Amino acid sequence: MMQKLHLTFGSSYIIEGIKAQNKTKKFLQFSDKNDPHQYALITIDSEKKFFRSNLNYSILNGNFDIIKEAPYFFNHFSLDEKQQKMYLASFQHIPDGSLSFLFCQSLEHDFDFLVISCWANTAQYKNWLAHHNFITTSNNSSDNSYSRKMYINS
Repeated sequence: MMQKLHLTFGSSYIIEGIKAQNKTKKFLQFSDKNDPHQYALITIDSEKKFFRSNLNYSILNGNFDIIKEAPYFFNHFSLDEKQQKMYLASFQHIPDGSLSFLFCQSLEHDFDFLVISCWANTAQYKNWLAHHNFITTSNNSSDNSYSRKMYINS
């Protein structure tokens, strides 16, 4: 069965409330050093839906390793059918230099994608991003594409 990744963002109060209500669930919490009041919470399982945020994804490729003190990059982007044919093959292999790399597709909107990655150094991430410039190019609006750098909370 294909694994699903569920993601939500929120304040410490919201994130701690979710964890308290779901004590048997395994979560991974991230913090944003640029915005100390913003957190991300993910869980991976086989369910179709978990958080109210509806940020639910099928994991298409990759591996997820927990590397504390290293930055994780969350990149969300949209690709129309033509763009998917052009670009999706580049995600069949885990990139060199990545320590952890997950490529996911939205369960709700099949044109929305998410990459969560961790790299040996930021220069390798920037090099990978430069070769995948469609990730940072917003087609329709500022909400269409986003990138966030976060760290795993201890």
